[in-house]
Amino acid sequence: MAHGPTSLYPKEVTLTNCDREPIHILGKIQNHGYLIACDASSHIVNYCSDNIAPILDKSPEALLGQPLKAVFDEVQTQQLLETKVAEKATPIHTTIDGQQYAMLAHLNEGNLVIEFEPLEVDTNAFEYQNQLAEIVSKLNGAGEEQRMCDVTADLIKEFFGYDRVMIYRFDENWDGIVVSEARESHLESWLGLRYPASDIPQQARKLFLKQGVRIIADVKSTPVSIQALGGNEQENPIDLSLSETRASSPIHIEYLENMNVGASLTAAIISKGTLWGLIACHHYSPKFVDFYKRQSCKFLTQIFSSQLVLLSSNILLQKVNEASKTRSLLMEKITKNWNVHKGLTKGSHTMLDLTQAHGAAVFLDGKLKKVGITPDKEQILALINRLKPLEQDEIITTQLTKDLPELQDLKAKASGVMCLFLSNLKKDAILWFKSEKIETVNWAGNPDKLSTLDSNERLTPRKSFEAWSIQEEDKSAPWEDYEIVAARALKQDISQIILEKYDEIKGLHNLLQIAYEDLETFSYSVAHDLRAPLRGIDGFAHIIKEDYFDQLDEFGKSSIDTIIGSATKMNQLIDDILAFSMVSQSEMNKDKFSMNKLVDDVLGILPISQDYPSVSITVAPQMPQAYGDRKMIAQVLQNLLTNALKYTRAVEQPQITICFKEHQNKGFYFVQDNGIGFDQSHEKRIFRLFNRLVGDEYEGSGIGLTIAKRIIKKHKGAIEVISKPGKGSTFLFNLG
Repeated sequence: MAHGPTSLYPKEVTLTNCDREPIHILGKIQNHGYLIACDASSHIVNYCSDNIAPILDKSPEALLGQPLKAVFDEVQTQQLLETKVAEKATPIHTTIDGQQYAMLAHLNEGNLVIEFEPLEVDTNAFEYQNQLAEIVSKLNGAGEEQRMCDVTADLIKEFFGYDRVMIYRFDENWDGIVVSEARESHLESWLGLRYPASDIPQQARKLFLKQGVRIIADVKSTPVSIQALGGNEQENPIDLSLSETRASSPIHIEYLENMNVGASLTAAIISKGTLWGLIACHHYSPKFVDFYKRQSCKFLTQIFSSQLVLLSSNILLQKVNEASKTRSLLMEKITKNWNVHKGLTKGSHTMLDLTQAHGAAVFLDGKLKKVGITPDKEQILALINRLKPLEQDEIITTQLTKDLPELQDLKAKASGVMCLFLSNLKKDAILWFKSEKIETVNWAGNPDKLSTLDSNERLTPRKSFEAWSIQEEDKSAPWEDYEIVAARALKQDISQIILEKYDEIKGLHNLLQIAYEDLETFSYSVAHDLRAPLRGIDGFAHIIKEDYFDQLDEFGKSSIDTIIGSATKMNQLIDDILAFSMVSQSEMNKDKFSMNKLVDDVLGILPISQDYPSVSITVAPQMPQAYGDRKMIAQVLQNLLTNALKYTRAVEQPQITICFKEHQNKGFYFVQDNGIGFDQSHEKRIFRLFNRLVGDEYEGSGIGLTIAKRIIKKHKGAIEVISKPGKGSTFLFNLG
C-alpha cells in the first residue's frame, strides 16, 4: 500500500518514534542560512525560506512561482543551471549589504536547491594552507590507530577552536564509545564513555554517510520554516538530505540542550563504505564554521579515514599472511596421511592458531575432535544440531546465549562461536569458541533510562550524562576480520581436500569394481577349471588304491594316501576361498530372527555325536533376537563352533557355551570353549587370511575366522576374542 509524505511523517515526534523521524524533510533550516529552490526542469521557484527577503529583496510570496532568471542575473543563473545531479556546484560568491555570502547549489529529487551562507573573510589563505599541510603531515605520521585518533582530536580542536572534540566509534550494535578526546581543561572527561545507538538513530547515520560534515551553529536559535508553491510545505516536502543549512530534529536539539551544548560540528569517519564513527565537536556557546572550513574538516576526516583503512588493511594483510602460513602447515599435515581430524587438532600447529579463539573443533563424517578450551562433546554436537536448521553456511556471534537462550550452559566457554558448515546437506563443520568476557562498561548515563518525564508528563531526552558503570556478561571478545577471513579460507581448503579425496575414492571404487569382476572370474576358474583336474587326480588315486594297492611297496602306498589327502585338503581350500569371495559379493537380506533357533539349526548340521561324542554344549535359553542376514550369521556360528569343537577334542571334558552377555557396556553373543587357547598377543593376527597358530595336527585353511570377521564387519558390528593358552578361547560378536 502506497503512503504519501503526510502519512509517513509523525504528527508528533516522540522518543518512541524518533528512530522513524524523517529528518531530511523537516521543512526548516537553521537561521544562519537562507534557501530557495526551483523545479529542475521548468526552473520555476517552488520553495523558499521565510527569511529570504533580506538576501533577494523579495518576500517569499513574491518569489514563489517566478522563473529562476527573474531572481538572479544572467551569469549567476547560467552557473546555477550547470549544477549536476548528486554533485554540489562550485560556490558562487556574492556580497549583500557588505556581507559576503557563498551560494551553494545542488540537485536532489527533481529540485535545484540553492542555499546562502555567510563567509568568513578574515582568513589568511596562505596561512590556512600551511595549517592544513601541517595537519596532513601529522596525520600521516601517526603509526597506529589510537595514536591516529589522539592526533586527529588534538588537531581538529586546534584548527577549529571547539571546546571539546571527540573521536566516537561505533560497535557492532551501533552503540558508540569515545575512543579519543581533546577538551578545555575545565571540562570533565568523557573518554571511554559509551552512548546507546538511540542517541544517533539510523536515519541520522545514513545522512552522515551522504553529507559527510554537518554543523549546528546555534542550538538555542529558532529554525526558519520553508514555504512551498501552492500551499503547505508538509503536503509536498522538500528533501533536504544534502542541504548544508538543514535544521535538526527537535529531539536532537533538546538532547544537546540537556548536555548544555551551544553548537556542534559532526564529521563522518567512513571506512570501506561503512560508518566507522564520528568526529563530534561540541562548543558551549554559539559557533559558526563556514562552508570552506567545513570542507577542510571533511578533507581532514577523509585523510584520517584513508589512513585508518590503510592501517587496518596492513594489519589485516599481516594477520592473513600469518594465517596463510599456518593453513599451509595444516594442509601439509592433512594431506600427509589424509586425516583431517588429526591434521587440524594435533601437533605444534592446529586450527586454533588461525584465530584468537580459546578452543576449536572439527566435526566430519560423524567424528568430532577438539583442541583448546571447548564445551564437551555432547554440548558441541547439540550446538551443531541447533545451528544446522538455520540454513546458513556460517554462523558468527559474540553472544550465543543471547541469540539462543536454550544454550545457556555454553556461555562460559562459548559465548562467542564461529561455525562454518562444510556441506549443505551434512552437518560437517569447523568451529571456534571464545569464552565469556565479563567486563565493566562505562555508559554516559543510565542506558536503561534514556528519557525522563517533564512537568507536563511528556517524555524528554535524559538530562544526566554522568558515568554509569554496568558489568556486561554473556558476550565474548569480537571476531576480527582476519579471523573470519582465515576461517573461510580453511573451509575452502578442507572442501578442496574432501573433493580431491572424493575423486581418489571414486577412482579406487572403479578399481574395486574391476577387482570384483576379476574376483568373479577367479571364483569361476576355481569352481570349474581347478575342480575338474582335481577330481581327476582324486579319482585316479582312488582307482590305484582300490585296484593296485597290494602291488605297491610302502613308499608307493604312502604316496597314494598323500595324494588323496592333499586332494581332499585342496578341495576344502577351494570351498573356503569361494565362501570368502561370496561374503563380499553377496547382497544382505536383513531381518529379525531367533538366535536360539539359528544355533539349534547350526548344531543340527554339524557331525557332533559322530566326531565329538564327549563334548558338552550349553546354550543359554531365550537369547535376544538378532537383526541381520540369517544365512550369513549361520556361517559365522558354524565357523566359530567348528573351531571350538576342533580345539577342544584333546581336552578330557570338552565344554562349549553359547550365550549372550554384556561386554564393555554393549551386548555380545558368546561362543566359549575350554580348549587349547592361544596367547592374547595374537588376537589381531588370528583374523587375518591364511593365518594359523597351530600345526598340521589340526585341520583347516586359516580362512574361517577371516570369513566370520568379514561378515560381522559387513553388518557394521564387532567381533573380538579373549584367550589364554591351555584355558580356552571366547569369541564374542554383535551385529552393530
